Amino acid sequence: MKKICTILSIILISFSGFSQNKNIEEQLKKANDLYAQNKFEDAVKQYEKIISENYASPELYFNTANTYYRLNEIGKAIYWYEKAKILSPNDKDIKYNLDLAKLRVKNLPPEVPKIFPVRIFLQVTSFKSAEFWGYLSLFLFILFLGILYFYFTAATSKTKKIRFLIAVFILLFSIVSLIFMQYNLSKLNAHNQAIVISNEVIAKSSPDTNATDLFKIYEGYKVKIETKNGNWYEIKLTDGKKAWILKDNLMIL
Repeated sequence: MKKICTILSIILISFSGFSQNKNIEEQLKKANDLYAQNKFEDAVKQYEKIISENYASPELYFNTANTYYRLNEIGKAIYWYEKAKILSPNDKDIKYNLDLAKLRVKNLPPEVPKIFPVRIFLQVTSFKSAEFWGYLSLFLFILFLGILYFYFTAATSKTKKIRFLIAVFILLFSIVSLIFMQYNLSKLNAHNQAIVISNEVIAKSSPDTNATDLFKIYEGYKVKIETKNGNWYEIKLTDGKKAWILKDNLMIL
């Protein structure tokens, strides 16, 4: 009887998941049709509704960004392009549209160049997603165990040496892949990056409306959140400048 109940539970859960996926597909089709009909306000509401149901995919975020772009809400468009890029870092269409949206950002500050080793590390880690690096690390570790088995069964010392070196080499790559995965996951969970969604913001010297005005920040800026104080966030621009703004001006990545 217990086995029958377990089987029925699995079938019900599977059916529920299938029904949910089918429902999401229908909602996506509806949103895409609205977009194709140039009903961008209705389309973006539909996309946001799907997102609110905890569904995530590069395609959904990309379409949401495209819709906000057509509505001339560049800050939100950049936000969703960045979200799509996190899930699919090597997608050329996402990168192209993100760069296109950035061209419409007013007075976009330059990025402080990173030293060569850091730049290479960031390029390699962002080449693929955390999921990819995790699977690669697991595959390489299993391969390492397989070669290690053949190391112990080798007939000659020379063969043993070769297999040992190969095993060490593969283990090192497995560890590196694991590090890349952990780094990407840390970026996903850090939530210390944000996009400015207000048209124009006066940056302050401290978390106070009466504090000294430092400079203006415009819609579409990508900033790093340094510290928080109530409703105020200390942010750092790509050129290294720091200031305080209210959190309502930001969407956290």
